[in-house]
Amino acid sequence: MSEKTTNTPPKYKRSPALNASIILVFLSIVLLITLAMFVSFDEVTNRFEAGKVDIVLTEPHWDPKNGEETVPNTFIDKDPTIFNKEDTVNTYVFLEVIVPYDDDPNLIIEKAYQDDKIYAGKPAYTNTEGKKIPLYKFVATGEAYVKDNLDNVNNLTGYTGDDLYKETQNINTASWKLIDDYPQSNATNKTWTYVYAYVQANNNEKLEQLPPKTTVQIPLFNKIYVQNFRERKADSTNHVTAFPDPARDYSIHINAYGIQANFLKPDNQTTDIPGEVWAMLNPTTP
Repeated sequence: MSEKTTNTPPKYKRSPALNASIILVFLSIVLLITLAMFVSFDEVTNRFEAGKVDIVLTEPHWDPKNGEETVPNTFIDKDPTIFNKEDTVNTYVFLEVIVPYDDDPNLIIEKAYQDDKIYAGKPAYTNTEGKKIPLYKFVATGEAYVKDNLDNVNNLTGYTGDDLYKETQNINTASWKLIDDYPQSNATNKTWTYVYAYVQANNNEKLEQLPPKTTVQIPLFNKIYVQNFRERKADSTNHVTAFPDPARDYSIHINAYGIQANFLKPDNQTTDIPGEVWAMLNPTTP
């Protein structure tokens, strides 16, 4: 009788130490994966620096000494202009000029500026109607400042008739325009406020953008004329009020304003209408 032998694979019994090592390796892998899920990250920081409007008001030919001893019936160099100091932002700019006035009906203005062509022989003017007469009139040449030309100015070019007694002013209209609804008077301070927009040379209904690192091409005006006022005449009580009044400020105040030219309206829109943009600035309440 033959005997068959069956070869059965031997059964290996893992030792407790081996089982523990396998478990540790497995747990280590799980732990590392878990830590990776919680700790791994990537970061991107985008630095943004806001553009800004940075304008500088200058008067290249103004000498402060000229304001210390003002003499009537004279011209003084004064040429307000604006420089866009910013590197990247195109800007719309405005100039606000505040000029004192006098409305005393007893005020006398001597003969208007004398020259042989225009005002010779005109009589003194008495402000019997109580007009709000500016103490200073702007004088414009219609061109960039050329000292030799301005030194030879011998009349108030641009003014005719009784314009010296009105609130109107003469400016370089090739680059500037008076905003609608101006000038505005302030009865408390006795001042006229004028606001002018820097406009396109070929269309003064549209604002001109002032590029970065650029100065406006032509100043608002080039000189001021000091009105030839004298002491007031005696009133009905034979009282004479001194002129100038030591309690008043007779200075001219000039303020420059700027606003970015783009994205002034929703949906990335803009506007170049002087009155609309000035209303956005709204620096003062009329």
